[in-house]
Amino acid sequence: MLVRVATPGRPAFQLRKGEEGLSVFDLDAVDPPLTEAEILSCFRPGSRVVVRSVSEIEGGGLTVIPVPGAAPLPSRLRDAHAEIRPGPGMPRDRFKQALQELE
Repeated sequence: MLVRVATPGRPAFQLRKGEEGLSVFDLDAVDPPLTEAEILSCFRPGSRVVVRSVSEIEGGGLTVIPVPGAAPLPSRLRDAHAEIRPGPGMPRDRFKQALQELE
C-alpha cells in the first residue's frame, strides 16, 4: 500500500506547476513496515493520509517509481519514498486527469 500525505481541504492528488510526480510512501518498503502514524509524525500537524494500492494507481495508466526521499526526512521514510509519475507517452493533461481519478 502507498500513502500520500495531504493537507486537509485540498486535493491529495493534485500536481503543482513544475512537478513531474507526486510523493508517496510505500508502507512495506522497509522492515518493520511503516505505519501511517509514523509518516504523519514527520509532517505538519493536521496533515492527513490517503492510502491507495499500487494496482489502483497503475490501473489508471500511471507508474510508481522508487525515488530516495529528501534529506530532512528520517531514513526510514527516505528509503520508503516513491513518486507517482505518468505512464509512457502520457501527456501532462492526461496525467493530471489520472491523478484526479485517484481522489
